[in-house]
Amino acid sequence: MTMHCVLCTLGNDPHTQGLFRIRRMVEKAGIVCHVLPPGASEEVILQAIHEHDPLFLGLSYRLSPDVGVRLFQGLLGRLAQSGLLKQQHGEAVRKVALAGLPETMRAMQDIASSLPCPIWTMAQDNDRMRGASRVLDFFGIQGALRTQILSALHAEWFPPRIEALDVLAKQVVANDAYREEPPLPIPSQEARHSYTKRIEDSPIPVLRVHFGVPDKTIRPTVEGIARIASERVIDEISIGSSDLSQRYYGKPHVFAERKNDGGVPYQVFDDLVAMVEAAQRGNYPSLKPYAHVVDLVEFVRDCVRAGMLIGAHQAVPLYWFNVLDGRGEMSVPESIVEHIAAIRELVKYGIPTEMNDPNQWSSRWVHDTVFCADYALISAVMSQNGSRDLVLQMQFNKPRETSDFADLAKMTAGLELARQVIAKAPQRPKIWRETRTGIDSLDPDPAIAKYQLARSTLLQMMVQPHIIHQVSYCEADHIATAEDVIDSSKLVRRAVRVFQQHQHELLPYLKDPKVVERRAFLLSEAEFLLQQIAKLSALPYPSPALLSAGPSLDALAPLLADPQALALAIERGYMAAPGIFHSRYQVKHLVTGPQPHGGMDCLDPSTFEPMKEAQRLERLVHPTDAPPMISL
Repeated sequence: MTMHCVLCTLGNDPHTQGLFRIRRMVEKAGIVCHVLPPGASEEVILQAIHEHDPLFLGLSYRLSPDVGVRLFQGLLGRLAQSGLLKQQHGEAVRKVALAGLPETMRAMQDIASSLPCPIWTMAQDNDRMRGASRVLDFFGIQGALRTQILSALHAEWFPPRIEALDVLAKQVVANDAYREEPPLPIPSQEARHSYTKRIEDSPIPVLRVHFGVPDKTIRPTVEGIARIASERVIDEISIGSSDLSQRYYGKPHVFAERKNDGGVPYQVFDDLVAMVEAAQRGNYPSLKPYAHVVDLVEFVRDCVRAGMLIGAHQAVPLYWFNVLDGRGEMSVPESIVEHIAAIRELVKYGIPTEMNDPNQWSSRWVHDTVFCADYALISAVMSQNGSRDLVLQMQFNKPRETSDFADLAKMTAGLELARQVIAKAPQRPKIWRETRTGIDSLDPDPAIAKYQLARSTLLQMMVQPHIIHQVSYCEADHIATAEDVIDSSKLVRRAVRVFQQHQHELLPYLKDPKVVERRAFLLSEAEFLLQQIAKLSALPYPSPALLSAGPSLDALAPLLADPQALALAIERGYMAAPGIFHSRYQVKHLVTGPQPHGGMDCLDPSTFEPMKEAQRLERLVHPTDAPPMISL
């Protein structure tokens, strides 16, 4: 008899990577896992439990601990009231596991006796194999099968490493000497008003950070901004906007009717001004907000009037922040048009633009070819809509199974595709490289996380970033405070300095055969995929005479920036990932997974062997009027 499991996040938590990791693990044992979309309502969760009648139920919430406790208690209470804590067939009691930040898990253990059912708590374990063993214990997987699964996981989770990074990372954190790092210099007036000038003047990559204190008001965030600015540790502060702010900014009456699940709840124009004023000290960090999910163009105008985005850049999604990920109510085609309009609005003010799509794709276990191709798409969109300064963010260690060599290969492949796409853009745009650490790769133990952050920074420096999007080492345990940001900045800057002293030892790894071969593979596969996406455009395709060699990507740039082609690319599954749940855009039977080389490949669902893009696209079901495929 087949056993089933339902896995989901609660509230507005978008972190589904761990759920996919669990699914890959237990499906090796023949257990069928149903992963629900992030943001699924309690009604949807209850319906899924009723439909699948799972023996196992996994609930996750990785945001604010107090909200997590409330959500866990509320859902378990509803399950009890609905009689769904027992299976409908066999009357077996469902096994329930909860996952979240360590503080949340400790709180749930403290109240376990008052809950309507026994629970397993799954805090992140700094020993990954021990954590995997606990998961297998929960599912009752024992014997030879357990040994086989753990062996396969070990191969996936511990890919080849650059050992020199281990040595240097230990040097960075030794004896907490990084805390002696001096503050950042005070920028010139010109640099305070120009992000690119600030980059050019800085002796190290400029540091950007997400910051915001979840609270009923913006006051703690304003105080934190002032503290960070005074310490001269960050060049650009990205305000961690609450979900309410992203949806209902300018409508303060709505905030009184809804609870804030996390983030900074700025409501009106004066709130923006207050945050900007808090940064007018120290090294005068610039401020930028998260992108909103409605009225984005008008919000950009408000930000500029308030002094926000001055001397900063702005990140705007391409495919996301809509019905696709549950962050907004617009359709994907509508949001693509609005996001392009936002890019054009930013261009009017000379604000550098970033389309942070690749990060969103990698959160959904996309395979590396699609990840790399996305850099060409966003670069085409930005450059074809007038942007002169393109910020390309590369999130390393995401997913955390990715090897050092595979990270270098896919990031440099993505950059090369971007360069090719913008090669003949009339405004001669410039690419500004931005790197960051994937939070999922960090350990809750601060000592371990410091080492991991140092190591990841050293790896990132190998692609010579202009900007480092600093992640605070505490973020696997709790949302970063101002003090956490300050301390993490010192650590990152020490890592940068250590890299500069040893770059002659590290840069040759870019020519390692494992990097070179993987990059060549990804370039070839991504170019093939981009050719097919270009054919979805209604714009004229380059002359057939070019097809023997294949049109160059710069010639395809207008087609790749066409909203119709972009919308059809995801609707028909050309751009696809297992973590997309929306019925219109979900590609059934799409399987991806980490490979021994440390990269993510698309796998044949019947053999689990890697597939090339030609095979993958041939298996998609298209309308009869789908354009023909073009071979390179």
